[in-house]
Amino acid sequence: MHSWSELIQSARSAAIPAPGLRAATLAQWILESGRGSSALAQQYGNFGGLKWRDEMKGYATPVTYGAHDGVDTYCEFENVQAFIQGYWRFIGRSVYTGWEAFSNDPPGYIGFLKGRGYAADVAYPAKVLALLPEAEALLGEGQPQQIQEPDRPSRAKAEGSRIDFLAAIESPAFEVLGQVKHTYQGARPNGLEGAIVHYDAGRTRPTKGADDPEWGARQTLDWGAMQSYAFATISRSGKIYLPTNMDWQAWGYHAGKSRCPVTDRTSVSQYFVGFEINCPGLVYPTSDPDAFIAWFDAKRDAEGSVILNSKGQATIATSNPEIYRKAQLRHVPAQTGNISPGYYVPYTQAQQEALVKVLLWLKARFPKTFRLDYVFGHDEVSPHRKVDPGAAYGLLTSKSPGAAQTMAQLRSILLKAWGGMQAEV
Repeated sequence: MHSWSELIQSARSAAIPAPGLRAATLAQWILESGRGSSALAQQYGNFGGLKWRDEMKGYATPVTYGAHDGVDTYCEFENVQAFIQGYWRFIGRSVYTGWEAFSNDPPGYIGFLKGRGYAADVAYPAKVLALLPEAEALLGEGQPQQIQEPDRPSRAKAEGSRIDFLAAIESPAFEVLGQVKHTYQGARPNGLEGAIVHYDAGRTRPTKGADDPEWGARQTLDWGAMQSYAFATISRSGKIYLPTNMDWQAWGYHAGKSRCPVTDRTSVSQYFVGFEINCPGLVYPTSDPDAFIAWFDAKRDAEGSVILNSKGQATIATSNPEIYRKAQLRHVPAQTGNISPGYYVPYTQAQQEALVKVLLWLKARFPKTFRLDYVFGHDEVSPHRKVDPGAAYGLLTSKSPGAAQTMAQLRSILLKAWGGMQAEV
């Protein structure tokens, strides 16, 4: 009999090619062997369901075994140490060439294996990643350290003079951008717990050519990936753009220096996914009382901050600016909940509907971890430093932008909608 506890002991200290994948591989073995309870594991020391291949000579011996998918030839290992070495020999075969690119990226690694035919189950990556916290605990990694996320500057400061930026519920309108790939920092400590609502402070229209409601969101997703951020974007038409390696259970930077107002945990990107909604957000008055501009069309100082005159007006600094008229904007004269005073470009109706839909969809997909009362604004987790979404979210009408709504009001809407759907079931 081969012992599960012995495997765990060996997994903690075994010399392996990718220490960054120690927990990910143990999560695979938890799933494949039923925590060491399968006959294949107990009788033949094969905790990974590894089938025999000629390249395994010297690491294992072939054995005939009847699994759930039929009788086949599997690997038999002498002991748990031989199994761990054999696993990495199995991964070292030519079919998995390139796995090293994911040596510090557990979600990417598991997704890569699935893409190369490691498992037939389409849900295999999700099942393995859901076991990462258990694997980390078994390895003695305990609770993750409080990670100090590098601060995220405003796009004006980050870009300098650059203007253009490169279940039970119906699935939202997702579109994957194949050329965009997120940089993940690892698995979320407790699974996906909630979301942070941003606006991207980006252009909504190309500076040249015809208008395109998808352009801004696509550019922001591409720009974010180049900056090593990880978030989803929502276009003016309500389409939600995702990177080619989107993983809701993995985390990457999007909120910068931050603190959850409920849990008091810092670096909230670990716990909450970010949604960047294509919208300039806060805009500035100009000498024309009916013309407002965003930071990217305004004259700015060396630090990227918009220069305002004594009347609080900005100066247009580009040849083809996005001009917003006062009737198009929401004006908040004083601090209201999370909303800082100022003039804001509203989200479109389609964007707001898409946001609500995807948040309810996430609640349905991750019911044990995702909380609708953990949907916060960037301005709530980074107060005094960020103002998004501010008054971009609100009560749209057919004739005017309508009144702004706070994030507390959005959470109330989400909880009421979720309660209503549960009552219908």
